[in-house]
Amino acid sequence: MSDVKLDQKRSGVRSIAAVLIFVIAAALTPVAMLGNWGHATVVNSEQFLATVGPLAESPQVQAAVSEAVSAAIVKQVDTTAIVGDFLGGLLNNDQLSASLSAPIAAGVNKLIGEIVQGFIASDAFQKVWVTLAGATQKSVVAILQGGNEGPVQMQGDQVVLDISDLLTAVQSQLVAQGVSLADKVTIPASDSQIVLFEAPAVAQLQFVYSLASPILQWFPLLLAILFGLAITLARRRPRMVLAVGVALFVAGALTTWALGVGKTFFVDQLAGTVFGGASGIFWDTLFNYLITGLQGLMIFGVVVAIAGWFAGSSRPARNLRSHVVAGLTEIGSSLPENGLSTFLAVRADTVRWVITAVTVFILVVGSVMSLTHMIWVLLLAGGLFTLLQVLIARKETGATPADIASA
Repeated sequence: MSDVKLDQKRSGVRSIAAVLIFVIAAALTPVAMLGNWGHATVVNSEQFLATVGPLAESPQVQAAVSEAVSAAIVKQVDTTAIVGDFLGGLLNNDQLSASLSAPIAAGVNKLIGEIVQGFIASDAFQKVWVTLAGATQKSVVAILQGGNEGPVQMQGDQVVLDISDLLTAVQSQLVAQGVSLADKVTIPASDSQIVLFEAPAVAQLQFVYSLASPILQWFPLLLAILFGLAITLARRRPRMVLAVGVALFVAGALTTWALGVGKTFFVDQLAGTVFGGASGIFWDTLFNYLITGLQGLMIFGVVVAIAGWFAGSSRPARNLRSHVVAGLTEIGSSLPENGLSTFLAVRADTVRWVITAVTVFILVVGSVMSLTHMIWVLLLAGGLFTLLQVLIARKETGATPADIASA
C-alpha cells in the first residue's frame, strides 16, 4: 500500500473518530449541565440553602404555608364544638348557643389564621424554614441514595413532605399569643404530611444517580475534553469548531425548553393543593442556577460558532479575517520590537492553543453555571488573542494581511 493511500486511510479513520466523539459529546451536554447543577445545588447543602432560603420571604410561599398550617390546626381544634360547649354551659339555651357558636368559631378560626400569618412573616419563621430546608436537602439526597428518612419521604410513588416541626413551632406561637387551646391539640401524622407530587420514576433516578454521582462535579470537564478531542482529530478543524458551537447552543436551547415543559407538569401536579399557588415561584427559584448556566452555555456556543466560522475558509470569513489582522498588525507594527514579541511570534500557534485550553479549563472548573463568570472569561480570552496578534505583528509585517489571515 502506498504512503498516499495509507495517509488517506488514517485520515478517514480520524474523521470517523472525530464525528463519533462529537456526537457522544453533544448527546452528553444536557446530561452534563443537569448533573453539574444537581451536584452544585441539590447535593451541596450550602448552595441548596442559599437557593431555597430566600423562598421564605416569597408572598406566594408564605401564603401557601399559612394555609397549610392553619388548615391542619383548625381541623384538630374543632372550634365550633368547643365554642358550642362553652356557650351551652354559659347561656343554658341550646338554640341560642347553636346560632352563636358558628360565627364565634369562624372568628376564632380567623384569629388563628392571622396569628399563623404573622408568625410566617416573622424572623422566627425564617429560622424554622432554614432548618426545614436543611433537613429537606438531606432527605432528597437520602432518597437518591436509596434511603427514606427526614421530612421528605417516598410513600409508594408519592413524594410526601412532613411539616410536623413547623406545626409544633406555630402551636407554640399560638399559645404565646393567648390561644391556649392550641396547646392541647395533638395533630396526627396523617394531617402533618402533604403529598407534593407523584414520582413513579424514582427507582430509575436512583440508578442513574448511583452511576453518575462520582463524576457529577467533573462532567463539564469531561465534556470539554471530548469536544477538544473531536476538534483535534478533525480534518477541518474550523468546521468542527463551528459544529461544536452549534451543538452547545442547541443543547442549551433544548434543555431550557425541556425545563419549561417540566415546570408546566410540576405546576399541574400541585394544582388544587395548598402549594399550588407557590409551585411556579418554587420551580423558578430552584432551577434559576441551571437556567442561568444554560443561558451562559448558549452564549458560549454562539461565541465558539463565530470563532469556527471566522477561522474557516469561506470567502466572507477570509475577507473579514484579513481586515481584522491588518488592523491589529498596523497597531503592532508601531510598537518597539522586544524579546517577548520574538518569542511569541515563533510559538504563536502553540500560544493560541494554550489560551484556548486555559479558557476552557477556567470555564468548566470555575462556576460553570454563572453567566457573569462565562462572560468575563470569554472577554479575557478575546483580549488575550487580540494582544497576542498585536505583539507578534512586527515579526509578521513581512507578509501581507491576507497571507497572515490564511495561515
